Amino acid sequence: MRKLIFILALVANSLLSFAQSKDFVKLLKKEAAFYFKSEDYYNALGFYRRIVAHDAKEEEANILSTYCKLKLQYHLDSLLVHEKELKASKKSDALYCLAMIKHKQKMFDESIIVLQQCLKNKKRIVSDDGVNFMIGVNRNAKKYMTNPHRSIVRNIGKNINSAYPEYVPIVSSDEHALYFTSRREGGVNNKKDQFGYYHEDIYVSHKTNGAWGPAENIGKPVNTEENDGCVAISPDGYKMIVYRSTPDGINGNLYETKLNSKGKWETPVVFGLEINSQYHESSACFTNDTSIMYFCSTRPGGYGGKDIYRIKRLPNGKWSAAYNLGPGINTVYDEESPYMHVDGSTFYFSSKGHNTMGEFDVFRTTYNEETNAFSPAENLEYPINTVGNDVFFVLNVDGQKGYYSSLKDDTHGNTDIYEIDTRFGDNDLKVKSGLLFKDNVAGKGKITLLDNESNKVAGIYNSNPKTGKFIIVVNPLKTYKVIVQEEGYQSVVIELEPIATEKNETELNIKLIKK
Repeated sequence: MRKLIFILALVANSLLSFAQSKDFVKLLKKEAAFYFKSEDYYNALGFYRRIVAHDAKEEEANILSTYCKLKLQYHLDSLLVHEKELKASKKSDALYCLAMIKHKQKMFDESIIVLQQCLKNKKRIVSDDGVNFMIGVNRNAKKYMTNPHRSIVRNIGKNINSAYPEYVPIVSSDEHALYFTSRREGGVNNKKDQFGYYHEDIYVSHKTNGAWGPAENIGKPVNTEENDGCVAISPDGYKMIVYRSTPDGINGNLYETKLNSKGKWETPVVFGLEINSQYHESSACFTNDTSIMYFCSTRPGGYGGKDIYRIKRLPNGKWSAAYNLGPGINTVYDEESPYMHVDGSTFYFSSKGHNTMGEFDVFRTTYNEETNAFSPAENLEYPINTVGNDVFFVLNVDGQKGYYSSLKDDTHGNTDIYEIDTRFGDNDLKVKSGLLFKDNVAGKGKITLLDNESNKVAGIYNSNPKTGKFIIVVNPLKTYKVIVQEEGYQSVVIELEPIATEKNETELNIKLIKK
């Protein structure tokens, strides 16, 4: 009798444990579905992994975890391990994932065939429009790779890249400093999250003798326990836009930090409700005089996904209402990483729409100030764009060298930062440097550059508060007025002749005298 009671107790406990396990998996599936529908594939993948860890035969969780990896641009090797199970599955979602892997393998014709098979089964997470769009992506990729652009793309190297993800390179106008975001070990919050990833921190590398030095964490107060990423730097290097995630990790806001008198970055200040919202603001850039800002947001009222918006600083220092750049730039898919070159008209951004060949591709357009309109978006094509994510593109002053984030075969372990010999052609812009002194001590001042021909402001800059160093961006064939101002000091106006006529490159040395 005792033996029978013992056996019944064991069975009851097993059934209870089984029921609890099923309830737990249901809860995990609910959480995974929430993040998946929000297109937060990073968090969704973590939950699908936990489901599979409970039951390796969970077919849907296996397929959707592969889909998340594809969206998160996992390296091809980590995707190919799923190929056998995808081929064995009869689910249409498995076919779609298989087609995406073929696209990553640059097997474009095979990918198209699988996508056409996928269209026959209507029960799937991707719509007919989405599948047909992916067919077009394969055709674009085949076209661009058949006739590559003459740009040269190379990994920037181990002093900046690591086994962890690196992205969002932002380069100072003189190309002496490169800031970027990394999820490497050793950050301010040196702990992994629930899914095994370190938090984002901002790092900087300085160029010495033409080579980038070892990267250093810029530390507190910019880096915190949350995810902190660099977004953009003003042309004078005095202001930086920073992204910081909200504590729930779902959304994030944009902040601004400035250099203090000791040459250190101050505590970032959050932008107001004209820029930030209850939705996700992820990236932004300043124009040359910092009077206009472009930023990305998932707020309602756009064309779909994440859109790019423009906002202008008013004379009272406040921001105007933001407006959407419209369907010439924004699509039903995501747009990301806006970047206005210092020439004030050439605008770069990444998009999953338009005529992309991968996930995010880099596009270029030209802004016309008179019409307040942009030219049609132009794909930068292969080899700058690839079958993966190519995003956060920036360009140096003369347009000869670019930097961006991508995942390629020569990766150091994950998304890396790459340097590009663009071969776009020289845009005739050059950097002129100088030093500013107040009572013979290096310090901060405001430098306004006025184009003598158009009588328009060509740029507004600030000298480094600690070193007094400043840069201005000029057309070497033009004349300018350099107007230097600082509270409590007499203003200085300098006539700058075309620097192309200089026999030897010289620095501007400006001395301010107290009123």
